[in-house]
Amino acid sequence: MLDQLKCLIEYQKIEDKRNQLMRSYEEGPRRIAELEKEFEYFEVQFLAKKEECDTAKETHRGIEAQLEDLRARMVRQKTRLGEVKTNKEYQAIQKEIEDTKKEVSKNEDGALELIEKLELLVREVAELDTDLAEKRAVLEKQRAVLEREGGQFQARLDRLENIRQKVRERVNPDLLKKTDFLFTKQAGIAVSSVENGVCNVCHMNIPPQKFIELQRDEDILQCPHCHRFLFWPGHEGYCISREDIDSI
Repeated sequence: MLDQLKCLIEYQKIEDKRNQLMRSYEEGPRRIAELEKEFEYFEVQFLAKKEECDTAKETHRGIEAQLEDLRARMVRQKTRLGEVKTNKEYQAIQKEIEDTKKEVSKNEDGALELIEKLELLVREVAELDTDLAEKRAVLEKQRAVLEREGGQFQARLDRLENIRQKVRERVNPDLLKKTDFLFTKQAGIAVSSVENGVCNVCHMNIPPQKFIELQRDEDILQCPHCHRFLFWPGHEGYCISREDIDSI
């Protein structure tokens, strides 16, 4: 049994678990960002509706102020009507009064339409405000859960890192350097089993003589195609249990 090869197999299993935990750990911030984006989109809709409602209120106040001015103008016009000296002046003021009445009527119609629109907008804003508060509460709750899970994943990664460092210390420095290079260049897989003369990672046949040498277990061999370190699971000593690693 080659002790260094056994260390490499254990190292690979640790890296597999580490990568799995890292994906789960990184999923939290990604999910939080998605939830925040969804909330921000809804918040934008709420703010747009609220702005529309505020603008309608401001417009309504402007119409009411204009109506107040028109009614005051009409009072003044009626006062002047009682002070005229000639029929021509009387007719002129009478026309002014009629024109003012038309403006008042037009503005009153506009105000009425705006009030109906405002009532709808106020209800919509109130409903959106309630929904926004609920969505904010859900966001904060989910954020807390994801952050708590992130902390748990970090603790597990820390425990796994301690095991990883102990295994690395047992590997020959030159062999460790090659292994780390393979982890970087070969998608995080530096060690592969061989079954029926086929590398289980690149799925290429290895030469028959190399497979015989692998079964003899006399040296650490690499796949001639993907260059990963090879082991034959027919040697039970290389079938390292994952129970301790999977429990992390």
